Amino acid sequence: MFSCIYSSFGEYRNLYSELKLLLKSRISPVSALQVFQILRFSTMMLIGVVFAKSGLSIGQIGQYETFLLIAGAVSFFWLNGLIQGFLPLINKEAIEKKSPDLFNVFYLVTGFSVLSGVFLVVFEHSISGFLLKKPSVPYLSYLLIYLVISTPASLVEYIYLVKNQGKQIIQYGLISFFLLFSLVIVPPVLGFGIEYSLAGLIASVVFRFGWLLVLLFKNARPAFDWTFIRIHLRSSSPLIVSMLLSGSAQYIDSFIVTSYFDDATFAIFRYGAREFPLVLLMANAFSISMLPAFSDSTKLKVNLESIKLNAQKLGNWMFPMSGLLMLISHKAFPIVFNVGFAQSATIFNIYLLLIISRLLFPQTILIGLQKNKLIMWASFLEIIVNVTSSLCFVNIWGLVGVAYGTVVAYIFEKIFLMVFVSSSCHIRVSTYLNVSRHLIYSLLLTAEFIIIEYLI
Repeated sequence: MFSCIYSSFGEYRNLYSELKLLLKSRISPVSALQVFQILRFSTMMLIGVVFAKSGLSIGQIGQYETFLLIAGAVSFFWLNGLIQGFLPLINKEAIEKKSPDLFNVFYLVTGFSVLSGVFLVVFEHSISGFLLKKPSVPYLSYLLIYLVISTPASLVEYIYLVKNQGKQIIQYGLISFFLLFSLVIVPPVLGFGIEYSLAGLIASVVFRFGWLLVLLFKNARPAFDWTFIRIHLRSSSPLIVSMLLSGSAQYIDSFIVTSYFDDATFAIFRYGAREFPLVLLMANAFSISMLPAFSDSTKLKVNLESIKLNAQKLGNWMFPMSGLLMLISHKAFPIVFNVGFAQSATIFNIYLLLIISRLLFPQTILIGLQKNKLIMWASFLEIIVNVTSSLCFVNIWGLVGVAYGTVVAYIFEKIFLMVFVSSSCHIRVSTYLNVSRHLIYSLLLTAEFIIIEYLI
């Protein structure tokens, strides 16, 4: 076990050395936020590895995962909606003048955090009985503290993003995630239970919350601005609904599978129904990092060109990586898991096709131009297409039909948004997407999928 811990710290040390070299050169906020998201993902992965190698029981590890699941489930949609809603509203000049805008974003996020905590307390027995199959929510007091503190702390990296300080984003990420990793894994290494890891988790978010307060008092005035709050809520509300609808898609797929198949088949589906995480992280980070640039309407042409260039760069290496994973998945799944999950590789390969829609960014343009209601309607239509196509395809192709339905729904949503950007905003697709290259990459990946799944 200790060799595993040492190895994990070694990974952090190597990563720190590489990022230290990166920080010596100028790094764009776009790249910095992408690195930040990779750091977050890597930290969570390493914590999982250490937990698995420690003396913690599977039940205790499950309690930790349930803790994070509940916190995320009651906050992910409104937090992401509020963040994406405020980024086009605040620019660097406003921060330099110490306007109260950032503090009002903080007030709003904190208010939603408290409401989420109240929701957990009021509906504790419903949540614990129906979803967790337990008499109470484990470590509820810890969960409430974590929820109220951690969600506002998520603003730190976005304040640096608006200030165009890429270097500070990475420095903050290195410090905060190393502290998180250390405080969470040390208790089980020393033989303590999962409660001490949760205490360490809370200690790490207290540190992040303190960092946030320092940033806020340094860059904004702590005054209420009801006009800004109303504008922020009006801008964010459609995005919050959109996030809630999009987040429910995976649960809908799961319900469809469980209604048609047994538990063993459901497990096969769940193990395969995973997107390539790097594509998801990099694409989402890039999309969000572009939003502050839209606060200056005179730079629309520059922003569109930046989206086109960066989407092309992402595609140049993410499509080949997805193709490589598709090539080895049928060999890898029985080794990584066991032979019982061999069929999961086909599900995984279908989900790899989601890169075709992930590297299209019409939603970035619409959110940047504050046309957020259409994002909400597109998400609603995506759910309808997802359910309809999945129910249709499951009767044709069986289990894999549900995965096909998801791919169709995601691509439909992006095409719908692209048509609107073209017709309503008068922005041609070619101004923000290298159409021919994306189409060639998409066709090649699809052809590889057909060859692997149906011809070999």
